[in-house]
Amino acid sequence: MATSNNVSGLIYQGKSSADLGIMVQYPADPVFAAPDLNPTHIPGRSGDFIEDDNSYQNVTKTFNIIVNRPLDVTQFDWEREFIDWLASPIVQGQRQYEYLQFNIDPQYAYKAIVTTPPTINWDQQTPNLGTGQITFYCEPFEYRVDGINYIDLPKNGDVYNGESRIAIPNWHFVTKGSFMLTVNDLSYQFDNLNGEFWLNGDTGDTTDASGTLFNNQTHFPNLLPPELPPGHNVVSATAEEGVITLIEYMPRWRRLI
Repeated sequence: MATSNNVSGLIYQGKSSADLGIMVQYPADPVFAAPDLNPTHIPGRSGDFIEDDNSYQNVTKTFNIIVNRPLDVTQFDWEREFIDWLASPIVQGQRQYEYLQFNIDPQYAYKAIVTTPPTINWDQQTPNLGTGQITFYCEPFEYRVDGINYIDLPKNGDVYNGESRIAIPNWHFVTKGSFMLTVNDLSYQFDNLNGEFWLNGDTGDTTDASGTLFNNQTHFPNLLPPELPPGHNVVSATAEEGVITLIEYMPRWRRLI
C-alpha cells in the first residue's frame, strides 16, 4: 500500500492497520535500547567500575495514529476487531511477542507486545474519524525480515551474518536416530530423536509438536544452543547412526534498536 503525508500502515500479527482504517504518523520519536550496566564508584579511583553482562532492556515505542473507520463497519464491530488485532496469542498459558512491521521499513521487524491500553479520541462532528496512540513494548532488537522464517541450510554450509549482533537461531529437524550439528567447529549432539523436533534458540529447549521436552537427549557445548557471530559461519549436520530427513533454521538476524 502506498504511503503519503508522513503516514504509514502498521503490520502486527500479520494484519495491516490499514484494514481497520488506521495509519501511523511518522517520524516517531526515536528510542534506544539501554544496556544493563551496574556502575560502582571506588574512592580514590577515577572512573567508575562497570559491571556489564552484555544484555539490554526492552524499549517502549509509542505511535500517534489517525483513524478513519470504514463507514460499513459499526463502531462496536470496529472496536472488537481492533482489540483482537492488538491482543497477543496465548501459548501454553503465556502471552507471546509478535512481529511488528511498517510499510515504510519493510526490511526489518520488531518483536512486540501491547502492555499499555491504546487511546482513541473520536471526532464529535465526524464520529468515524479519530486520533490516538498505540504503545508497543519491544525487545531491544530489530530483526531482519529475511531471517524470521525457517529456511534451508546452504548446501555448502556457508552462512553469513551481515548484522552487528550475534544471531541465535531456532532450528527444525525431522530425524530418525542420532545426529550431530556442527557450528563453527562446535559440536551439538542429538541422541535417538525419532520424528519432528524444534530447538528454541532463546531457551535451548528441544521439543516435539506437543511441547514435550527432549533436553536429556541433547548435549551442547557450555549447555548453550548454537550461535552465529557476525561474519562468516560454517554449519553442517551429520548422521552416522541415523537419517536426517529435514534440517532448517530460522536465523533471526538482528541489530540493536
